[in-house]
Amino acid sequence: MEMIESLVKENPCYRAGKKIQVKGLVLHSVGCPQPSAQVFVKQHNSSGAKVCVHAFIDANTGAVYQTLPWDFKAWHCGGSCNSTHIGVEMCEPPCIRYTSGASFECSDETKAREMVTRTLNAAAGLFAFLCKQYGLNPLEDGVILSHKEAHDRGKASGHGDPDHLFRQLHMDYTMDNFRQAVADLMK
Repeated sequence: MEMIESLVKENPCYRAGKKIQVKGLVLHSVGCPQPSAQVFVKQHNSSGAKVCVHAFIDANTGAVYQTLPWDFKAWHCGGSCNSTHIGVEMCEPPCIRYTSGASFECSDETKAREMVTRTLNAAAGLFAFLCKQYGLNPLEDGVILSHKEAHDRGKASGHGDPDHLFRQLHMDYTMDNFRQAVADLMK
């Protein structure tokens, strides 16, 4: 796993420097057709930024760009998960076009599935690393959540990511598959 430290020191969230006791991890996707993590790092490294996550995963390369220290409180869920969970965003394929909410059209499903698979594999490696670092069991209820699952539990704002990618790209993948992949990597 390639990890690139890209701390967003200008972001008000970084400057606040509030710490959390890490109890879990939330997997997000960016919600727009942008595969480059560097674009988001640059965008979030601003004194006017209103959100902040711990990392972005580049859809072109699978590289992880760490934007906050892992134990900093991030502004990624819009709910209580911000105070307990690390938030990681997967960048999305350029061949999708959002039409309404979490619905999109895709001009090249093969390429899109390839890119989503790349980010999922990188995310599984990162989550295995973080679960080891913080003594977390990826199969324990509530430890690894998607943004959608966190919302369904009343711990995050209303989003459908990244579950919507699996469904609309006709991937045989679920968050349960993801949690199992993380557990397998920890062995």
